[in-house]
Amino acid sequence: MEERERRGDLVEIYSRQDETEYWLEIDLLHPLVKGGDSRNYRLAKTARLILFPYSIGSAAKSRLLSEEEIAHQYPQTWLYLEKQKIYLESREHGKMAGDAWYGFSRNQALDVMPLSKIFTPDIAPSSAFSLDATGDIFFTGGVSGGYGIVVKPDYSREFILGLLNSKLLNWYNTKMSTQMRGGYWSFESKYIGKWPICGINPETQNKRGQVAELVKSMIAVSEQAAISKTAQDRKMLTRQREITERKINQLVYELYDLTPEETALVENADAPTPHDMINLVWEGGAKIADDFNELPEGFT
Repeated sequence: MEERERRGDLVEIYSRQDETEYWLEIDLLHPLVKGGDSRNYRLAKTARLILFPYSIGSAAKSRLLSEEEIAHQYPQTWLYLEKQKIYLESREHGKMAGDAWYGFSRNQALDVMPLSKIFTPDIAPSSAFSLDATGDIFFTGGVSGGYGIVVKPDYSREFILGLLNSKLLNWYNTKMSTQMRGGYWSFESKYIGKWPICGINPETQNKRGQVAELVKSMIAVSEQAAISKTAQDRKMLTRQREITERKINQLVYELYDLTPEETALVENADAPTPHDMINLVWEGGAKIADDFNELPEGFT
């Protein structure tokens, strides 16, 4: 569905299913992003919405709201669902007919989707990790979708985001991933789940903190650039982004103990790479899967 207008607690949506406009309560609606909406450090705003008829309990467990709950708390939404009942029951060759006819046909990541997460497109020309700080953003899987990573509470989301968007780990991905047509690379979980993440130790606390603060600045500047109205403002903000990004990359090189010669190899990405250089990066940290609860696949 697509958002058309907002008035207080109601949203006018356009349903492609029956080519009709409806007014729904806002509470069960979430922005639905695709891979192309994600840039490094920023998720673009989208008019796409998804209806999530679930409640999140204290243990972060999703529960399908009952018909009575939806009808009482969200009457406009319930009227919409009733009009879509025949279609919704026909999903999965009729398997959705029954008490849960308005629920999701697949249950992957239902509990973690509403959580704060880092999002990456399935394929991209380079690292394009962004942060959903509130857990309000939902996404689909597949080539046009992406993957989500839920960072453990002990770690800074901003620090991890800085590592994932760094030149070093993007370079690492080009050595380990699959290149697609048009210069795109795969960022599937089978690749990013093996990225080496370093710096989670007391000796690197200061540099990790610096990366996290710089990433916060990058997020803020990226948002400002997206809404800037003059060429002069955009030029200034672009310059600020470039300076901040260079600082992040330099700190990441230091966290992985790269020499100036090794750093030059990463900066000159087309240069031949000694195999021991790849091993050096790998030995600098643990697999990303050891440090994250990753979402196994996108969510429809």
